[in-house]
Amino acid sequence: MSPVLGAVGPLFLAIVFVFFLVVLGIGYYGYRTTNTEDDFLVAGRSIGPIVGGTTLSATQMSAGTFIGTIGVHYLTGVSYVYIWIGLWLGWLVSLVFVAPKIRRFGELTVPDFLVARFGRGGRSDDYFRALSAVLIFGAYTVYISAQYTGAGLVFESMFGVSRNTGMILMVVIVLIYTTLGGMRASALTDFVQFIIMLAGAVVALPQIFQYIGGFEALNATLTAVQPSLTGWGYTPIEVGTIAAAFGFGMIGAPYELTRVYSMRDEKTVRQAIGLTLIYQVIIATSVALIGMGMRVMFPELGTPDLASIIMSINVLGPVLGAMVVTAILSAMLSTVDSIMIVSAGALAHDLYAQLLNPNASERRKLWVNRLSTVVVGVVPLVLALTPGVLGGLVQFIVILQTALIGASFSIPVLIGLNWKRANLWGAALGMVGGFLTVIVWHFLQSDLAGILSQIDPVVPGVIVSLLGLFIGSYATAPPESERLERFFDI
Repeated sequence: MSPVLGAVGPLFLAIVFVFFLVVLGIGYYGYRTTNTEDDFLVAGRSIGPIVGGTTLSATQMSAGTFIGTIGVHYLTGVSYVYIWIGLWLGWLVSLVFVAPKIRRFGELTVPDFLVARFGRGGRSDDYFRALSAVLIFGAYTVYISAQYTGAGLVFESMFGVSRNTGMILMVVIVLIYTTLGGMRASALTDFVQFIIMLAGAVVALPQIFQYIGGFEALNATLTAVQPSLTGWGYTPIEVGTIAAAFGFGMIGAPYELTRVYSMRDEKTVRQAIGLTLIYQVIIATSVALIGMGMRVMFPELGTPDLASIIMSINVLGPVLGAMVVTAILSAMLSTVDSIMIVSAGALAHDLYAQLLNPNASERRKLWVNRLSTVVVGVVPLVLALTPGVLGGLVQFIVILQTALIGASFSIPVLIGLNWKRANLWGAALGMVGGFLTVIVWHFLQSDLAGILSQIDPVVPGVIVSLLGLFIGSYATAPPESERLERFFDI
C-alpha cells in the first residue's frame, strides 16, 4: 500500500477544529477560576484521584509516545516494549518512597522541597534554589523542543503547512490556554486529552488488524521482513539502560511531582498512581502493536515518525483518523502545558518571588508566572527550529531529557526523603555532576566502542549523581536536626 499525505477532508478538519475549541474553552474556565499563585501552580490542591490519574498519564505520554514510540516500534519491532518495565518500576518506587511524602509536605515546586529538605539558611539556600531552577529549565527546554518537533511533523503532513509554521501554531495554542488557566486548566485539559488518547489508541487496533489479517499474520510477516523485528531489534543492554532512563526520570520528575502537589492528599496520590499504571498498560500494548502493524502495511516510510500520521490518513477514515490525530495533538499539548507550568514556576516562584521580590503581591506573582510561561514556551521553539542539535527521532530527544532529569533530581529527591545524613552540598554536587555527565556522554556516545556505546547516558549520570551525593554529604557537616524534624522522626 502506498501512503498518501495531506489528503484530509472537511469532516476530518472540523473534528480537529472542535477539539481545539474545547481546549481553549477549558483555558478560559481556568482563567476565570485562577486568582493566586497557588491556583496557577497547584490548582488550589483540589485535584481528585480520577483527574489525578489521567493527568499523570497524559503528562507522561507525549509526542514521544504517539509519534516517537510508535515510530521506534515501526523501525525496530517488539523489543522496545520492555522499556515500559523501567518506567513502571519508577512509578512503583515513587508510590512507596516519594510521591505521598512529597504531597505531605505541601510545597509549590520541587526547588521548594529541595530547599526545605537540604537548606542551611542564608545565601547558600538561595544559590541552591537558583541551581535547581536552572537545571529544571535546561532539561525541560529539551523536552518541549521534542514536542514542537512532533507538532511540526503533524501539521506539515496533515494540513500542508511548513514544519516551522506548524511548530509556531503549536506554541500559540498551548500558550493561550496554559498562560490563562494555569494548573487547573492544564489538569482538566489533560483529563479530556487522555480520554481521547486512550480511545484513539484502542480504536485504531481493530482497523489495522483487519487490514493485515490478525495477530498471527502480523507475526509471520514481520519475521519474514526482518527476524529482529520479532526478536531483539535493540540489544538487552540498550533496552535495559533506556528503561533505566525512564524509571529514574519518573522518580524525581518535577513535572509529575508538581501534579502530585495539586492533589488533595496522600491517599489521592496513591490512588492516582494506581490508575495511571492501569492506563499505561493499555497504551503501551496499543502503541507497540500499531507501530509493528504499520511496518507491515507501509514498509517503506521515509521516517518512522510518520507511522501514526500515515495511519490516521490512510487507514482509519475521517472520524477515527481525526480522533487519532487529536490524540497525538493531545499527547503533545498535555505534556507541554505541564512542563511550561513547572518551568515557569522555576523562574517566577523560585527565582523571582523567593529570591528577587519576596514581598510581591499575589496579583504580581500571578502575572509573573504567566509571563514566565510565555518565555519557557518560546525558548524551546528556537531550539526546535535548529534541527540536528539534539538528535533525529522525536523519541530519542525525549530519552535525552529523561536522562537529564533522572540524573539531576531523582537521586536527591529519593535519597533525601529516606536518608537523614544527606545534606545540601551532597545534593548540589550530585545534581550538577549527574546533569553534566549526561550531556558529555550524549555527545561522546557515538565515539565510544563496544558495550559503552549501547549504554544510555542516564546510567553514568545516576552513578555520578549518587557518588556526588554521598561524597558531598560525608565530606561536610551533617544537616541540623531542626531541618530534619519535618521529614523524619528525630
